[in-house]
Amino acid sequence: MKLKEIFFVGIFVGVVGMFFYPTILSGKLPVPADTLIGLYHPWRDLYATTNPRGVPFKNFLITDPIRQQIPWRKIAIDQWKEGSIPRWNPYAFSGTPLAANVQTAVFYPFNILFFLFDFPVAWTILIILEPLFAGILLFFYLRHLRLDPLACLLGALAWSFSGFSVAWFTWGTMVHVALWLPLVLLSIDTLIEAQKFRRKIVWLLILALGLAMQVFAGHIQIALYSQGIAFAYAGYRIWQLKGKRGKSALWIVLGIGVSILVTSIQWQPMMKWVFESGRIAEGENWMREGWFIPWQHLAQFLAPDFFGNPTTLNYWGVWNYGELVGYIGIVPLVFSLIALLNRKDKDGIFWMCIAIIALLFALPTPLAKLPYQMRLPILSSLQPTRLMVVIDFSLVMLAAYGFNSWLGKKERSNWSAILVVGTLFVAFWISVLVQGGENFQVSRRNLLLPTGLFLISVLMIFLPSVIKKSKVIYLLGALLIGITTFDLLRFGWKFTPFSPPEYFFPQTSVIEFLQKQAKPFRVMSTDKRLLPPNVSAYYGIEALEGYDPLISERYEELMAAIARGKPDIAPPFGFNRIINLESVDSPLLPIFNIRYILTLADVERPFLAKVFQEGETRVYEYTRGFPRAFFVSDVRRAGNKQQAINELFGQTFDPEKVGIVEELVGDKDAPNTTEKGTARIVFYSSGEVVIETEASGDRLLIVSESYSPDWKVKVDGIRGVIVRANYNFLGTLVPSGAHRVEFSL
Repeated sequence: MKLKEIFFVGIFVGVVGMFFYPTILSGKLPVPADTLIGLYHPWRDLYATTNPRGVPFKNFLITDPIRQQIPWRKIAIDQWKEGSIPRWNPYAFSGTPLAANVQTAVFYPFNILFFLFDFPVAWTILIILEPLFAGILLFFYLRHLRLDPLACLLGALAWSFSGFSVAWFTWGTMVHVALWLPLVLLSIDTLIEAQKFRRKIVWLLILALGLAMQVFAGHIQIALYSQGIAFAYAGYRIWQLKGKRGKSALWIVLGIGVSILVTSIQWQPMMKWVFESGRIAEGENWMREGWFIPWQHLAQFLAPDFFGNPTTLNYWGVWNYGELVGYIGIVPLVFSLIALLNRKDKDGIFWMCIAIIALLFALPTPLAKLPYQMRLPILSSLQPTRLMVVIDFSLVMLAAYGFNSWLGKKERSNWSAILVVGTLFVAFWISVLVQGGENFQVSRRNLLLPTGLFLISVLMIFLPSVIKKSKVIYLLGALLIGITTFDLLRFGWKFTPFSPPEYFFPQTSVIEFLQKQAKPFRVMSTDKRLLPPNVSAYYGIEALEGYDPLISERYEELMAAIARGKPDIAPPFGFNRIINLESVDSPLLPIFNIRYILTLADVERPFLAKVFQEGETRVYEYTRGFPRAFFVSDVRRAGNKQQAINELFGQTFDPEKVGIVEELVGDKDAPNTTEKGTARIVFYSSGEVVIETEASGDRLLIVSESYSPDWKVKVDGIRGVIVRANYNFLGTLVPSGAHRVEFSL
C-alpha cells in the first residue's frame, strides 16, 4: 500500500469515526434500543416513574433489529457457546428452525466478536464494521481500476453512507452482505488478469470467500442481488477479453463452485425451510402500495427528506421511508450523471446498464410486475425495493468514474449533467411552491439544503474552467469531498439512533419473575405493545408468538384457525409475518404448553390467576395449560390436514385425552384406552428433549414442539417413528412399561 493510499484511507476511517462519535465519546450504542424502552411493556413500566409518558425514542421505523436480528443472533451465539451447532429456535412459534433462517447469520465468521466481547459491545463493533469495511473494500477496488485516490475516497463515502446503507445499518445483516461486493469484483478482475498459477489459486479462494461471506452474512435477497451483479460483471470482463475466454470463465466457475460447496451448510436447510413455509407462494402483497418504488419517490435521490422523515414525525410519503431512500449525496449524484452522459467509458456504460435494469424491476413497470403476475416461485416473494442496493452501488460506481474524469480534466459533459439535475430541482421547487398544505411545507424546507449544496457544487465544478491552474482542481476536489462528508453524515445522523447502553435489553421485574420459573413452558401476550415477538428469546423465555418472514405454513394455518374460531385454514391469514393471538378463550390453547399469559388490563377467567404485576403489565397463570410432553388415551387418524383441523375443532375433541394424527403411528394405530400414563421431562435444551415415561400399554406421546422432518426420536436407544400430532406437534408411539424417550435434531 502506497503512502498516498494510506493517507486517503486514514481520512475515510476518520469520517467513519466521526459518524460514530456518540459511541466513541459517550458510549452510546448504534442500536434502536430506545424503541424497546419507549414503545413496549414491561420496559415502559420499568421507566414509568421517571418517564410517566414514556421514554422518548428517535426512530419508530426501526424496531426490527430489536425484534428480530439481535434476539436471533443471541440464540445462535448462546448455542455455539454451549458447544452445539445452532439448529433450533425454541423461543418463537412453539419452536422453529434456526440455521435455516438465514437472518440469524449462524455461520458468519464475524460471530467471533461475540466470543471476545460482551454481546452489546460485540454487536456495536459489528455495526461499526459495516461502513468501515464497505468503504475500504470499495476504495481498493476503485484503486485497482486506476482511479485517482480522491475519486476512490468519494466512492467510499457515497457507498458507505448511501441511502441503502444508512437505512439498514442497524440490522447488522444487509449491509454486511453488500460490503463484500467490491472484494468479489476485485477478485474477478485479478483472477482474470493473473498469470501465475499460485496467484490464480489465491484469488480463486478470495472470490469463493467473498461470495460465501455474502451468503453467511444474514440476508439472502441482498446476497442474490449482489451476486447477480458479480456474475454480470464477470461475464462483462470475460467478454472484453480477446483470447483465453474459456480459461478465465473456468477459473471463475471454479470459484463459484467452491463457494456453493462451502455455503451448502446454509442454503440447503434454508431452501428446505422455504418450501415448508408459506412464503414461497405469498398472495397479493405485490399489489399493495410501497411494494415497488413509487415513481414520485425518485425525488429522494435528490432530496432524501422530500417527503419528510420518520425521526421528525413528519413523513408523508408511501410506507416505508427506509425501503425507498436511495440518496448517495448531491455531489456524487451530479458526478454519476456526468459519467452516465459520457458514453465513451465502457465501464461506465456497464454500470449504467445495471442501474437501469435495477430501476426497471424496482419501479412499478409492466416488466417488474411480470414475475408476480406469473406467481414465479421465490421471485414472487421478493420485495423489489431491496434492489436499492444495486441502484445505489451502480450510481456510486458512476460517481467515482465521473469524479475521476473531472479530476483528470477529461470530462466534457459537465454542462449536460448539471442541466439535468438543475432542471429537476427547478421542477421540484415549482411543484412544492404551487401546492399548499402542511406536507408541501415539509418538502419546501427539506429542499433548501440539497438545493444549496447543488449550487455550491456547481460553482466548484466549473471554477477550474475559469482558474486554469492544475493545483486548483485538487483543492476544489477536496472541498467537494468535504461537502459530501457533511451531506451524508447529516443524512445518516438524522436517521440513525444511538441509545444509552442501559437501554439494551434491560432486566425488569416481570422478566426476572418469568426467568425464575421451572422450564419448559411458554408465555402468551394478548397485546402487541407487550413483550413483542422474539424479544423474549433474548431472555431465554419461550413464547407462542413470533415474527419472521419464514413461518411454518402449518403453524400459520393453525394460528389462523384459532384466531378465527373455526377450522378455516384458507389464506390470506392476516398475520403479516407477525403472529399474535389476542384471545385466551380458545379450547386449543392448552396443547401449546402455555403457563403464563401477559396482559395490559385485568382479565377475569376461571382458568386465569394473577400471580405478578409490574406497572401496567399483568402476569396470569394459565391453569389449563398442559405440560410440554403428555400422553393421550384416544388416537384418531385424519386423512389430510383439513380433516385434521376439522377434528381439532370438533365437538368431541378433548385435548387432554385425544390426539389427532395424519398417518399410522408405528406399524398400526395406537389402541384407545382410558389410561394415559405419565411423561416427565428430565432434560430439555434447544433441539433436544429427554423424557422418562411409564404406561400400562402402548400410548401416543405428544410433545408440543413444532413438527419438523429433521426431528428424530429414540426409545431406549432404538430409533422410533415421529408423526405429526394435533396438526403441528411431535408425536410418537411409546410401548407399555417404563422407557427413556429422546427427541433430537
